[in-house]
Amino acid sequence: MTPTEIMHDLMQHDVHLRATLMAARKQRKAMGPLFVDLVTRLGHQSMREMDPLELNALLPSLFLLGEWREPFAYRPFVRLLSRPSPIVEHLLGDHATESGSYRILASVFDGDLAPLCDAACNPRADEFVRGAFMNALVLVSLAHPEQRKQIENFFRKFRKLCPDAPDDVMISWMTSIAELGLEDMLESIRVDMQNEKLPAYYTDFASFEALLRETIDGNGVPVGGRYRKFLISDAIDDLLQ
Repeated sequence: MTPTEIMHDLMQHDVHLRATLMAARKQRKAMGPLFVDLVTRLGHQSMREMDPLELNALLPSLFLLGEWREPFAYRPFVRLLSRPSPIVEHLLGDHATESGSYRILASVFDGDLAPLCDAACNPRADEFVRGAFMNALVLVSLAHPEQRKQIENFFRKFRKLCPDAPDDVMISWMTSIAELGLEDMLESIRVDMQNEKLPAYYTDFASFEALLRETIDGNGVPVGGRYRKFLISDAIDDLLQ
């Protein structure tokens, strides 16, 4: 199949996806730039401008870019996910916040944490997607240990950087603190929970501490199922499981 034929097939509802993805793998050098262009284009278009057929191709393209560790997709994908909630929902549905997006982000990470950190602090981004950006940072810390100290420092400073973060973002922040095993944050979290400075419906300190201790006992690796799949290694398996 030619690159043009592959893109055409990915845009169809009734495509034989496995065969098309396998064909794309064989044309990786040609398909990578086409996929990045697609992500970039959809990251700038209004919903009215978007071609519904291109939306069909977006998710398979992203998973293949993740499998290929394509760093040129990193910033366009961060931008796409940082768009207002209705647009992100239109583009990706549940995949914006579920098992796909944070793994793709960590898989295409280009070595610069700034886009992810800035996105996690972006008040215009969807609250749950901001949580996905934090999940991606935790996963980057596992895949790129040399980045861990800087990532930990970002989470330590987050409340000063984002003093008005909404409750759902704060819950993602606390969960990430526990998943990183930041024991030095334990007492401040305890005090803030007692003083009702954290979301009222997330004040179970015992559960927070248990998750943090599990990470510490795991030598800094969170035990939660969210990170068991790690980076994208097989786009076909992820998409068709």
